[in-house]
Amino acid sequence: MAREDLEFEGMMAQFTPMIHHIIHKLRIRDPYGEFYQEGVLALWEAVQSFQEDKGKLSSYVYFIVRNRLISKMSKDNRISEKDEQCALLLEEEAVYYDQLSFNLIDPYVYKEISRVLTDNQIKWFDGFILREQSLQEIADKENTTLNAVKNWGRLAREKLRNCPALIDYLTA
Repeated sequence: MAREDLEFEGMMAQFTPMIHHIIHKLRIRDPYGEFYQEGVLALWEAVQSFQEDKGKLSSYVYFIVRNRLISKMSKDNRISEKDEQCALLLEEEAVYYDQLSFNLIDPYVYKEISRVLTDNQIKWFDGFILREQSLQEIADKENTTLNAVKNWGRLAREKLRNCPALIDYLTA
């Protein structure tokens, strides 16, 4: 082993409790050891950049490691906030497109279709026709079998063929 490696192993033995102390003092939960590893990297850089005429090594290491961990916490929090904002935007967009698909059909016609079809047939109509979902997606969402959804669709199509409001709407 190189002399420098041996020296750093000694530094690790000396400063590992300090790194753990800082993590604990900052109330950081570190189940994967990411903050500990960041502390070790900060220790390495502190040892490399330390100048003896500027003060004590332990004070310098404490300052560098503490500030590095605070920076990592801030960065992780910013990333987490951006992820949450992105999830909210995606959710809002999904609601918008969900409403948009219902706006593609005349409310009067939709009301008439709702009167003709059963609740399960409406689920098929909303999912398959308006939202363009697959039959399997509808079955999964409604916690039923694929054959049940196919049957809803078959019966709904039969009823819709004879629905006067829909025929008038499509031929107008």
